[in-house]
Amino acid sequence: MMASGHQVVGFTFGVGAMTLLPTFEWMPEQPLQTVLFFVFVLFGSLLPDIDTPTSTLGHKFWRGLMTVFTVAFLCYLFVPEYLDTYREQLKIFVMLLLPILIMIRGHRKMTHSVLFVGLLIGYGIILEQAFSIPRMYIGGLIIGVVSHLFGDYITKKGIPLVYPFSKKHIQFIFTFRTGSNSERLIVYSLLLWNVWYLTSNIF
Repeated sequence: MMASGHQVVGFTFGVGAMTLLPTFEWMPEQPLQTVLFFVFVLFGSLLPDIDTPTSTLGHKFWRGLMTVFTVAFLCYLFVPEYLDTYREQLKIFVMLLLPILIMIRGHRKMTHSVLFVGLLIGYGIILEQAFSIPRMYIGGLIIGVVSHLFGDYITKKGIPLVYPFSKKHIQFIFTFRTGSNSERLIVYSLLLWNVWYLTSNIF
């Protein structure tokens, strides 16, 4: 599925999740919290494609990562005292980045499996306890990732759901080709449904 399609599917999953948040006592108290929840959902909806440098998120991620590493290397060569000043921040950055770097093995492999979702949930629990990140935002990220896997699951290529135990790609009974008219129809239909649902329940 294309990046725009993943975001629409992710947003749809987010809208559906908002109806379940009160059950888990995660209901946002302020409009900004709702906005941040959907920011995490939309980021999560692109996250599994971070393993592909040519993808929308992957391109920006790898370009940004190389920029950070280049700056860090230049600081090490010419102004090493800056590295000592920001040592703790660098530790946090590496800790947040490490799981992503470990999981990357090629497009639609580790990041498109149930194991990836499970590892993110476990890592999210660690981040919540270590940095007091609200559970609602971590939940939004997981919802976005699950929506991405669902979006690719209904394409002809499918996803390696139980990777690394099996590299076989599994797909839904009814599938479509990425970038096809069928995908556009599904995306536009979901977009219209989101607009109708939000206008009906907010206004």
